[in-house]
Amino acid sequence: MTLGFEKAGFDVMAAVELDPIHCATHEFNFPFWSVICESVEKLSGKEVRSRSEIGNREIDVVFGGPPCQGFSMIGKREFDDSRNMLISHFLRLVLELKPKYFVMENVAGITIGEHKKLLLRVIREFKQNGYDVLEPYQVLDASNYGVPQHRKRLFLIGGRKGLTLPFIPIRPPIQPFKNLRIS
Repeated sequence: MTLGFEKAGFDVMAAVELDPIHCATHEFNFPFWSVICESVEKLSGKEVRSRSEIGNREIDVVFGGPPCQGFSMIGKREFDDSRNMLISHFLRLVLELKPKYFVMENVAGITIGEHKKLLLRVIREFKQNGYDVLEPYQVLDASNYGVPQHRKRLFLIGGRKGLTLPFIPIRPPIQPFKNLRIS
């Protein structure tokens, strides 16, 4: 997501990651931004601001993909998987950082069964705390956006009340060989 936001013209000033190997990879690929190698469970919005160059600046977007193993359709889908609660820390950090917008990405499994209750609770809490949420939320297939694989993901997008919410461009499936001529 960092690369996508950077290519869209955003300065991604901070990234939070727990795993040291992933932190090192992120630091290598994005050397100009701060990588905070720590669990979001122990991190506050104030610390994110002080441990990066964000400082007191207004934040345009907070984006992230909380761990999804507990929601995945190919996993055990245990509702009480402790990793499922990391979505609540994403919510908390957004509310503490007060960005104009947020984007949360996760597996489509979060929209099904008992897990959907957690998603709906998160949406309700965003709304109760000054954010509008793009509804209905969208499950998108990356293959419709030029990625050479089917990868369905939930995108939850919100913005402060009063701001115009972005729209999600829906593209038709890409047919790369449609105009191919063989001579």
